[in-house]
Amino acid sequence: MIRILDKAKCSGCTACVNVCPKGCISMKPDEEGFLYPHVEQSECVECGKCEKVCPVPHPFADKKGQRPEAVIARTGNEKILQDCTSGGVFTAMALAVIQDGGVVFGAVYREDFSVAHEKIESAAEIHRLMGSKYVQSEMGTVFLQVREELDKGRKVLFSGTPCQIAGIRNFLGKDHDTLFLVDLVCHGVPSPKLWMAYVDYVQKKYGKLQYVNFRSKRLGYHVSVMEERFENGRIRIGSARTNLMSKCFFRDVADRPICYGCPFKTVNRCSDLTIFDSWHAGDLAEGLKDDDRGYTSVLIQSEKGKFCLGKYGTELKQYFAEPMKLLKADGRMALNSVQKPAERDTFYIRLNRDGIGKTVEDMMPISWKDHAIEKLKIILYKTGVLKLLKVKRK
Repeated sequence: MIRILDKAKCSGCTACVNVCPKGCISMKPDEEGFLYPHVEQSECVECGKCEKVCPVPHPFADKKGQRPEAVIARTGNEKILQDCTSGGVFTAMALAVIQDGGVVFGAVYREDFSVAHEKIESAAEIHRLMGSKYVQSEMGTVFLQVREELDKGRKVLFSGTPCQIAGIRNFLGKDHDTLFLVDLVCHGVPSPKLWMAYVDYVQKKYGKLQYVNFRSKRLGYHVSVMEERFENGRIRIGSARTNLMSKCFFRDVADRPICYGCPFKTVNRCSDLTIFDSWHAGDLAEGLKDDDRGYTSVLIQSEKGKFCLGKYGTELKQYFAEPMKLLKADGRMALNSVQKPAERDTFYIRLNRDGIGKTVEDMMPISWKDHAIEKLKIILYKTGVLKLLKVKRK
């Protein structure tokens, strides 16, 4: 029977929930809003499967130090490129898999803007996969759904954080020729409780949300901002200087306990492809011009990953790159966990008591200077000066 005695040893991947033959394990939130497995002991038969499938003490087989290959890439689809966080690589491949009769699993917003992993099998839904979502997604029984699709002989593309990829690997127990796993370099995940507290806060203050983008290119790729659109026509943009949710995320005060010592921070992953931002694309690949619209760094972790990128990435513009240079320039978080700040111990206590507005105001105050800089960036963008400054900086 799985027992979580140390919360820093559970990633919340749900492998234990999905593998339980009696269905007696469910994920329940703690006081911070993070989901942990809960076992109905009266129904448990002590088979031990939940313990054996946990990827924290039982990581997937190591690749014996082999180095991945790498490319820098981006989609040739202008609409996808504009709406995606970086180069739109995963979205472009997801569309190709669906057009080939396959299915895609990834993080999406539900109607209330909560984040969950869901199955996408039509091109009309592909937009739901676009964009980074800086919150831990609810997994539910997605692993079981993946196995059902594989048993039908369908091609499956699955995207997730490294711990989620490790979880599904252990749950399935073996590799599948028609399963393609893509993990993203993860900064760390705040709780769904914090995110929904933020959603409630902005809706009470500004109106009903219609659209959210954690990493909008509204001011260009190199000046990422969080963008929110409301049904009343209002649009808000702001960086971690002034946006409450972004500030919590980038100050590392709200991450899941395991994120401060993540055991999945390695060069070699049990995924087929690893993706992350390519901020220095123009310096890392010959013949590539950085036009401030975004590129994606891709580590090819397996022969299946190479096949997937070749078959489903035909419309991608790809440039060969040196993997360790990519990691050194833009993939620091692939190998390093975030540092736990002193205020992490009290952050969720304050959030539960005072709400997100007052908690951020007291613990991470936003100054008049922060607001002034944000307004200045918008003015510089509208006048074209921001673009000139980016060119000079290059």
